[in-house]
Amino acid sequence: MMLGEIRTHHPEGAPEEVALVELTGRPFKALCIPRKALEPANALPELSDGGVYFLLGPGHRPEDKPRVFIGSASDLAHQLLHWNERQSPFPWHRAVAFPLAAPRVPRFHKELNKLVQLHCHRGAVRAQNHEVINQEPTCPSLVPAFIERDIKASRTAIQTLLFALGHPVLGTRPRVVS
Repeated sequence: MMLGEIRTHHPEGAPEEVALVELTGRPFKALCIPRKALEPANALPELSDGGVYFLLGPGHRPEDKPRVFIGSASDLAHQLLHWNERQSPFPWHRAVAFPLAAPRVPRFHKELNKLVQLHCHRGAVRAQNHEVINQEPTCPSLVPAFIERDIKASRTAIQTLLFALGHPVLGTRPRVVS
């Protein structure tokens, strides 16, 4: 199954350094934001919803693996500004945010965000391309069965877009799901 063509463009009203990468024909997109451009990019409508984000930075030493913090939030803009203004978990240089559309039953959006974060965290630990610096998140207690398909599709799209941006956090070869 083909995921779609990957297109990169500059979102309207964003700083020049910000890139929007999307899969055509799919509701998946990623915003790649350098830390220095985070404040001006905060007003982008794509960051007003919930989703999953990756904070990317160098290893402790040049020969170490790059580090990543994987999180989820109901308001991506607010959460990314929080890590920029307060003491962050490590010296990160780039944020990649993935807004996730609400599932068929909108009240499960928070659970979807947490589950995609959990699956991405486990995938990053398995891939061993980056040092994952945060603990594995807990699995939400109430997960409807119909969300499982959304999670697999989201994780595959996230892996593909991260790879296209040059950050193989979840592995080097995207897996195909049907």
